[in-house]
Amino acid sequence: MKKADGIFTNLITAFVLHKQSLGYKYKSEAAELYRFSKFSEKFALTVPALTRELVQAWNSRQLNEGLRNQYRRVSMVRQFALHLHALGYEAYLAPHDRNIRTNPFVPYVFTDNEIQRIFAGCDRIRPHRRSNMHLVLPVILRLLYSSGLRISEAVGLQLKHINLQTGIIDIKNSKGAKDRMIPISDSLLDVFRRYFKIIHSKSSREDYFFMGIYRTAVATDTVYKRFREVLWECGISHGGKGHGPRIHDFRHTFAVHSLRQALTKKVDLYCALPVLSTYLGHTSIESTSHYVRLTAEVFPEIQIALDQHCAYVIPGVTL
Repeated sequence: MKKADGIFTNLITAFVLHKQSLGYKYKSEAAELYRFSKFSEKFALTVPALTRELVQAWNSRQLNEGLRNQYRRVSMVRQFALHLHALGYEAYLAPHDRNIRTNPFVPYVFTDNEIQRIFAGCDRIRPHRRSNMHLVLPVILRLLYSSGLRISEAVGLQLKHINLQTGIIDIKNSKGAKDRMIPISDSLLDVFRRYFKIIHSKSSREDYFFMGIYRTAVATDTVYKRFREVLWECGISHGGKGHGPRIHDFRHTFAVHSLRQALTKKVDLYCALPVLSTYLGHTSIESTSHYVRLTAEVFPEIQIALDQHCAYVIPGVTL
């Protein structure tokens, strides 16, 4: 990549290399920062200092510019400012502009009490001669919460993908055409084994783990419909479009609860994030940090710990 001129060029290069060493691709972001370095030449700076005047000029919305692109430019420079500040340079840190909103949806993070109510509601589903959902739903929702799997990954599991001896799940051709293997907890493994004995006494390795009465994989729409029924029974209201809860919010809840547990056990979040990212099947830590930033208000202690120990490692996201 051809680097732009400007007093910040060398510092930006070092910052980009640092981000890439942590697993970020950081190509388009790097190009944006080099454009910022070129932009800074208008201010005739003699030392690499992020002044208020420079930052505010850069952050101003350009003619015919969309909010998404403006937020992206602002976010890149804000992360660079955090990095410079950590190195001891003068760096004006612009406050978050709450008016820049490119994604109105905020994930729903279930509380511990809500999770228990949901599981209890699933366990109360009555058997029906034309459905296996009274058996499937209690297990699949426990899996989603305990592992952070996407619903598409869960319904696509076949018996050959699950080792009931070791508790290892082999996830094939997931999002981004990626494969990964994840361990599950002993308690979830016990649930799997009991479920297997009931529903798979005559199954082959090619059968779907979560299958309907016609031996096909349960449909995601069916799972979601029954999930909504359980929410209603448990007294957990749905906020309407854009507010959740959704099935995918089990994945958000898993990510946030995992970091909360790491914080409680005094595990370094700087080290925990890459592990969580790999477990979730994300292509980079940036995708995982997106979950955390969007849900930080629920557990502010996570936000505080992240800001203290790895603020400039984690990029900002649309709030």
